[in-house]
Amino acid sequence: MRLPGVSFQIDKVYRLCILDMTDYSISEAARQLGIQRRTLYKWIREEHVPAPSTRVVAGTRIRFWTEKGMVKLRQYKTARFWGKGKSRKTKQNSRAKLS
Repeated sequence: MRLPGVSFQIDKVYRLCILDMTDYSISEAARQLGIQRRTLYKWIREEHVPAPSTRVVAGTRIRFWTEKGMVKLRQYKTARFWGKGKSRKTKQNSRAKLS
């Protein structure tokens, strides 16, 4: 849509770049996998998946997974994670709903 008598001109161009994410925090990994963070913490605590490397960022310890670690998480999820727990309404196991 053009407005009569109005013209726009770009006078400055800024170069934008998208950073490739090579490290994933707990929240990012859980979001990518479609699970909750507490599920991911449980898998680490029970040693189903290897613990991610830790770094100190601004005085806070943060765990990060690399892409290689994310591959292991995806493999574990597809092999052993079948879904959510009990349904609150019917108190039935969601595994029973699937079959």
